[in-house]
Amino acid sequence: MALAASSIVSTAAVGLIILAAAALALRSIWKKKKNGGGCGCGCSGCTGSCPGKNRNSE
Repeated sequence: MALAASSIVSTAAVGLIILAAAALALRSIWKKKKNGGGCGCGCSGCTGSCPGKNRNSE
């Protein structure tokens, strides 16, 4: 019985860690989008590289 309870607790702990990591990643993406970051509207506004596009042609 004790072995089953510790298995449930460890599974729940790992699940909470994964959930927290996903929530932090989504929060970071949302904040960047809100502040005008990202390459969603073409490569001319990107500070990095856009795959498959020539930034000088836009």
